[in-house]
Amino acid sequence: MAGLALPGVALAQITPMPRGGDVIAHKVVAGDTLEQLAAQYLGDRKRWSALQTHNRVGDPHRLLPGSVLEIPIRLMHMASASVEFVRGDVRSARSLSHLGASGDGASAQNLGPAQAIQKGQSLQEGDLLKIAPDAFVSVRLADGSLVRVQSESEVQLRQMRRKGRAGNLQSVLDLREGGLEISVPKLANGERRFEVRTPAASTSVRGTQFLVQNNPQGGTTAAVDEGSVAVQSGQPSTLLRPGQGVAVSEKGQLGQIANMLPAPDISTWPALAEDANWVSLPLPVQAGAVRYQVQLAKDKSLTKVLRSAQFTQSPLRLTGVEDGDYVVAIRGLDASGIPGARSLHALRVKAHPIAPLYEAPAQDGTVGKGQSGLQCTQVTEASGYRIQIAAAGTDFSAPVLDAKDLKDCVLPAQALAVLPVGAYQWRAASIRTLSSGQTDQGPFAAAQNMKLAQAPQLPELQMGGSAGEGSRNIRWAGEEGQRYRLVVATEPSFAAPLIDTWIDQPQWSTQALPAGSYYLQMQVQDSNGLRSNFTSASQFRTGNWVTGGDGQMLTTGDGSRLSRQ
Repeated sequence: MAGLALPGVALAQITPMPRGGDVIAHKVVAGDTLEQLAAQYLGDRKRWSALQTHNRVGDPHRLLPGSVLEIPIRLMHMASASVEFVRGDVRSARSLSHLGASGDGASAQNLGPAQAIQKGQSLQEGDLLKIAPDAFVSVRLADGSLVRVQSESEVQLRQMRRKGRAGNLQSVLDLREGGLEISVPKLANGERRFEVRTPAASTSVRGTQFLVQNNPQGGTTAAVDEGSVAVQSGQPSTLLRPGQGVAVSEKGQLGQIANMLPAPDISTWPALAEDANWVSLPLPVQAGAVRYQVQLAKDKSLTKVLRSAQFTQSPLRLTGVEDGDYVVAIRGLDASGIPGARSLHALRVKAHPIAPLYEAPAQDGTVGKGQSGLQCTQVTEASGYRIQIAAAGTDFSAPVLDAKDLKDCVLPAQALAVLPVGAYQWRAASIRTLSSGQTDQGPFAAAQNMKLAQAPQLPELQMGGSAGEGSRNIRWAGEEGQRYRLVVATEPSFAAPLIDTWIDQPQWSTQALPAGSYYLQMQVQDSNGLRSNFTSASQFRTGNWVTGGDGQMLTTGDGSRLSRQ
């Protein structure tokens, strides 16, 4: 496995060696002794004999200037790391034979059981971290370096050793799958080593921010935001400056250094997301970008990443995001997989309590003034509701009606009676009561158009027929576009109507009814679909009746009217 190494610091160069595990190569200068080197690297001059044995030195007091001695990493003081942040399923397995004689690191045969890690947990050299999909972990090394391990990654903390008792950290990470984003603080003396190894390449850094990613084909990409990174796959190495990246094929072939894509333009992104189902944002259109890496974090440093995914189609959608304040980071990736510069966007998610759904009127529906109101659905977590009405074509900065603290999601007809007829829009929001007793309003539902109109006027019924005759036709004054509902019954309660029908003309024939006495109610519907109230019950008769000389109808002995057959 190759690695990333700090450029231009020969005294701390870490390279994989064929025997004895990983070592630091020390070039001997005049005056060097094994005791001095043991104190410098191992923190104990009494351990000089271990260096003598490893390097097969005959006289520990006479070292040849210009020669190179190996300082085995396994002899140096071990450092630790801590879990800064963890989300999702992240597990660590402890190496049972780390940095043994072969120096091959952890394998499936020499690992302890994998256990879920927690924030604040200490990690030690040799630990193997496995990050599941939709999971993330930030690890803080002893020198302050922050390693942000992306989802679907596997990385081993191969080396975490100190030079001397309290010297600079010598760190090597083996990235087997996935990707890392790393921030390495600068050091004044510049002797620290930080190396990341992948199956295809190694990178070494000093005082920098950079990314390393493996692709499914086995290749590696590296890109630098700040500082410099040396990428090596065989000899010679390639030095990346800020704003540069390189791709290494699965066969270890170094590509040409490429300029990273610029930061995407996300100036049109909204500052507020109110959808309870997902955060939806349009992907930018950027020349040279074939896909985009998006991260949702709780902080600008991206230490606390909650979502991380790659997208090729707009809009990008992140599901299950709770209410809160976030930072969205996005980079474009070119055809070689090299990530570009990053854009950051502050985003507030406020989706709860969820907005109610509209029940009446329907979109673009008409409401009869003083006749009906507005109604929306009840929301389980809501303790109250707020309904606003604004003039059509305006925003809600100055609503014509703002009803707060409604117990039910209903605005009664009398509340609308104060408004003039015309075109409006209305919207509703849910309100919940928090454990502290304070109220918390959720987002408004999308505004819905409505019309407020006068209800149709009730017509005066004109009963046809002359003396001695029942009504053969009933007429009334109608208007163009109106329809009429007629309800006929034998008693004024209309409990069991004989007829309940709609007609289009302002008249109705009674001839289909048997001779008798009936009651009629009528309702008018205008061209907007707005309905009037029902008229009062009107009584009418049907049939031809026998009348006397005074024009009064004659009856039989039991009181029934005489009719002509």
